[in-house]
Amino acid sequence: MVPADPHREAEQACQAELADLRRELEQFSYGVSHDLRAPLRAIDSFGSLLKRELGEDASPAAREHLERMLGASARLGELLDALLDLSRAGRRPLEPKPVDLGLLAEWAAAELHEAEPGREADWQVQPGLLVQGDETLLRQLMQRLLHNAWTFTPQGETVRVTIEGEREGDRLHVRIRDAGSGFDMRYADKLFTPFHRLHGPEEGGGHGMGLAIVKRIVDRHGGTIRAESAPGQGSTFHLELPATAPDEATEATE
Repeated sequence: MVPADPHREAEQACQAELADLRRELEQFSYGVSHDLRAPLRAIDSFGSLLKRELGEDASPAAREHLERMLGASARLGELLDALLDLSRAGRRPLEPKPVDLGLLAEWAAAELHEAEPGREADWQVQPGLLVQGDETLLRQLMQRLLHNAWTFTPQGETVRVTIEGEREGDRLHVRIRDAGSGFDMRYADKLFTPFHRLHGPEEGGGHGMGLAIVKRIVDRHGGTIRAESAPGQGSTFHLELPATAPDEATEATE
């Protein structure tokens, strides 16, 4: 009989405990996000009604207070949406199949143009970036990364994004490079942590959940993500994801 390895057993116990804690956190995030929806809708609804009823009779101070209240309500709504997305990214069953990341990037770019049609952008997307993964989650990943590049390119400047990659064994290494404001690499360890922001609201910083959701999706696929950047010199995100098997890649491109 082979004796038990205490180190192996301890490692397995730690992994099981970590998995339980992650599930509890995801359930907590989902519950909080869901249960706060009703009171938030009430605040937004009654605030809008009050603004409409007061109309021009409201004092400048009252109008300012109402606008701040409604703005805070909208920001809280966005944060709750992000918490739900983070929870779903960890809980949603994966449906792996061949996925074209380049095509997902083009869809995400089209959505950004539709939301802000007056803005100039230059997208360079390499064809044939095929990975094996869940299309719904990977589409969200590309939306988040491209939205990040869009947001942190100063207004009035052309948004420039290059997406390229190559197969390395059974992995696909993808680089998403932008010409935005960039960030200081001293704080790179906080980049994928929920609620951490490397830019203030005046610089386009949001709720600090977007890249945390990206990291969760990458982790679910057994991949890796890292970033390189410098202030004022843009950012490059390096993704490594499972590559589509050669025979499936051929079928996907036919």
